[in-house]
Amino acid sequence: MYAIKFFALAIMISAVVSLGACSKAESLGTNQAASATQQGSVTNVSNAELQTLLDEKVTLVDIRLPQEWQETGVVAGSHPITLFGRDGAVAPDFLAKLQKVAPLDKPVVLICRTGNRTRAGSEMLTQVGYKQVYNVTKGIMGWIQEGKAVVRQ
Repeated sequence: MYAIKFFALAIMISAVVSLGACSKAESLGTNQAASATQQGSVTNVSNAELQTLLDEKVTLVDIRLPQEWQETGVVAGSHPITLFGRDGAVAPDFLAKLQKVAPLDKPVVLICRTGNRTRAGSEMLTQVGYKQVYNVTKGIMGWIQEGKAVVRQ
């Protein structure tokens, strides 16, 4: 059931992302979160807050494309799992791969290049039952600009 719900929502969000998601990092509306049953919450986090979450061993998932991981590297300890393909479509195996590293009842952090894809992805995860999702608002580019370490893929 979660997979069907996930893919229906993914199609809708993919369309929004491909049309150009907002680049300004704002908190997702709490009214939306409260309106759906089983829906968790999304918290936007800075790089400093990401570091705190990493120190607490919260799972970090880098949802970018493999080429992007190779170009910039990834945050140490992150799990690279592509969410959106080049065409904006949701990767069909994303949810299955994600659930292997991040159970529904555990918090998960999403990072992408600049925070746009993770905004959409975070909302998708709450719709399929994740209780606490963190969105890194400045993405890996903000992480790197602040001089934080990355590891090469």
